[in-house]
Amino acid sequence: MPAQADACPSGLFCLYYNSNIQGANANYNWSDSDLAGDTFMPLSGAGAGEPVKNNAASAKNYQVNAYVRVYYNSGYSGPYDQFSPGQSKNLVNTRNENASLYFWL
Repeated sequence: MPAQADACPSGLFCLYYNSNIQGANANYNWSDSDLAGDTFMPLSGAGAGEPVKNNAASAKNYQVNAYVRVYYNSGYSGPYDQFSPGQSKNLVNTRNENASLYFWL
C-alpha cells in the first residue's frame, strides 16, 4: 500500500499521476502484484485520491539498490517499464495501463 506522506521520500519507489514526475503520487517499498485498491495520496495535486491502477503516467525510483519494473498486467506480466536505482521517467509501455510492480536487487 502507498505510504502516508505526500512527497516521495528517499528509499521508496513512487508512481505519479501526471507525466514528468508531477501530480499526486503513490509510494511503495516492496513488490505489489495488483495495484487495485491503492490510491494516489489524497493530500494535494492532480489525481489526488484517484486509483493508482491504470492511472500512473510517470515514476521515480528513490531506492538505493533495488530495480523496479512496472507491469501492464496484475501478477507481474505483460509489457513493462524498468527503473534503475535513482532513475525517473515517464511510463511508455505502461502509461495509464499499470497493474503491478516488482522490486529486485
